[in-house]
Amino acid sequence: MTTKTSAVPAPAILRGFCPKCKGAGFLRADVPYGHPNFGKPIRCECKEAEQREKRRQQLREMSNLHAFHEQAFNTFNPRIPGVQEAYQEAVTYAENPKGWLLLVGPNGCGKTHLAAAIANQSLDGGAVVLFAVVPDLLDHLRAAFAPTANEVYDQLFAKMREAELLVLDDLGSQHSSPWANEKLFQLLNYRYNMGMPTVVTANPKGLQGTDERIRSRLSDASLVIKVHLDRANDRRPHRTSRRSY
Repeated sequence: MTTKTSAVPAPAILRGFCPKCKGAGFLRADVPYGHPNFGKPIRCECKEAEQREKRRQQLREMSNLHAFHEQAFNTFNPRIPGVQEAYQEAVTYAENPKGWLLLVGPNGCGKTHLAAAIANQSLDGGAVVLFAVVPDLLDHLRAAFAPTANEVYDQLFAKMREAELLVLDDLGSQHSSPWANEKLFQLLNYRYNMGMPTVVTANPKGLQGTDERIRSRLSDASLVIKVHLDRANDRRPHRTSRRSY
């Protein structure tokens, strides 16, 4: 089926440079009267790209990654005992995000640095990325219920779960409640079922206190690479295997 551009006002044309829609963002199906698509607008490819970029910028702002702009792989010291393998796994993952990466270790071991480095590199590469400390993510969702919220809950949650890369920092640090547990499970279970790239950091105690359903997903060795970091002890981290793609 061929298409032709919709009639649009001159100002709309001037705003865009798409040769197909002339800036309108939509096309009309070139079909005869009586056809189901007659008169219906068809979203142009340029509009899809525009909407994706809007989602990317919105999640980028929500991620607050400017506070982590120095967290990169070239500012991480991989020679510290106990973090070498985690560093290598993070670098490999950032180059080709597939499956899940779980970084587990005590406070100050570098897991947030590595997670932010993955997020920054992916964002710089043009991906739609959400980086969030878990309690902050839940606060964003709660705020969406307010009458003055800029975006309703369902729309915000959909953008979070559909992010091309989701990085959740400090899982287990959130205040545990039935609502919080359910929202986190819904988010992670959706991405688990879809096999969507996801990075999670946690300390051992926080991970142990996480909802059992979430721990079950994180223990799936066919999808999740689990790496332990420990700067306090000179030992190699351990990992489980990943699902083949």
